[in-house]
Amino acid sequence: MPADYPVGTADALPVLNLKTDNAAPIVSKETYVKGSFSLADVGGASVDGTLEVRGRGNSTWGWVKKPYRLKLTNSTSLLGMPKGKNWVLLANYADKTLLRNDVVFMFGRALGMEYTPRAQYVELNLNGAYQGVYQLTEHIRVDKDRVNIDEMKVTDTDAEKITGGYLMEVDFRHAKNYCIGVTWETFCVNNVNTSRDVDYCIDSKHGMQPACLASPETLHDPAWAAQRQYIDKYYADMEAALFSDNFTDPTTGYAAYLDVDSVISYYIANELFKNVDGAESSFYIYKKRGGKFFFGPLWDFDLASGNAGYNDADKSYGWYIRAYPWFAQLFKDPAFQAKVKTRWNTLKAEGKLEYISQYAEARAIWLDKQQKKNYQLWSITDFAPWILHGGHGGTGSYEAEVKEMVRWQKERIDWLDKEINK
Repeated sequence: MPADYPVGTADALPVLNLKTDNAAPIVSKETYVKGSFSLADVGGASVDGTLEVRGRGNSTWGWVKKPYRLKLTNSTSLLGMPKGKNWVLLANYADKTLLRNDVVFMFGRALGMEYTPRAQYVELNLNGAYQGVYQLTEHIRVDKDRVNIDEMKVTDTDAEKITGGYLMEVDFRHAKNYCIGVTWETFCVNNVNTSRDVDYCIDSKHGMQPACLASPETLHDPAWAAQRQYIDKYYADMEAALFSDNFTDPTTGYAAYLDVDSVISYYIANELFKNVDGAESSFYIYKKRGGKFFFGPLWDFDLASGNAGYNDADKSYGWYIRAYPWFAQLFKDPAFQAKVKTRWNTLKAEGKLEYISQYAEARAIWLDKQQKKNYQLWSITDFAPWILHGGHGGTGSYEAEVKEMVRWQKERIDWLDKEINK
């Protein structure tokens, strides 16, 4: 088994204690609260310091178990992960197995993607009160140990330096107007107070959601006009090449602008887990200096593996990511289809598809003591309507939730294997 394979049942998890100044509540996703932290590993090693903390997430912020964004005062290594100031606490409340993001991060490493966020389970205490099991996770950002691209400076305007690096996130919430179409309702928003006013976003001409710059973050500033014009043009040229009559040409088509291997890895992971957030939100793209667009890293899989009850995402059969415009166009190229097939069958031969269920089952056993404590505080049966509407329905126990996820995932692999190899 790989080195990250969990063995037995963990007697304890690392404990993260967060204290806000004057026990101030964390009520905002925009405003940080100052405080301190201490993190004790199960072996006795500990680290502490000061930080700022705020809420994070979109629909997840509406749950009773809140996710958080941490900004440490000093760059610090946490639980063996490389030093950083910026971290995320994933609550995983919508995912009653607590496993989906963990399993996908494992699979991202198995795929050999350039960067997959590292994460460790912790028990969180906030101002002395137990908050349950969380995933302490690296925040996706430009850094030598995270998305390893050049961090753009305002003076980087010459022909070489202006080409990178850029980190972008495709997200429907940045659209001027957007609709979430589901099988039981359609929710539409006239996004007047859009975050586009803060983040610089590029609109697709071919039906994808806006791509917004996570780095550099200041492209609205007139001083960054050259970089803004460069990435606008590169993005437009990429789409023009992808949807051109000669889009399959390796010199002038999409392959001139996209790192195809990274696209295939990203596609397989998101299609395999049928991730509802894989193509219209939490979809990261980055561009190295002098390089093409890379797809990734993987992020936000708590509603994957049959856990979302809309758009038939709960069904183990049917294409999902392939239906989105960029991917639909790519699959019109027989060479791209052949590469996906080859990569899929290589993963299958290496046992990496079979390992998904083995890892999930072992990880559930490993978490058993802590999940029981977690679900003494939080509900195992609390599901939003957009989860319950589908075939999932809630199972009523942690063991049944894990069993259902594993069953669904095995069926999904079987369906994809037949379809890809037709």
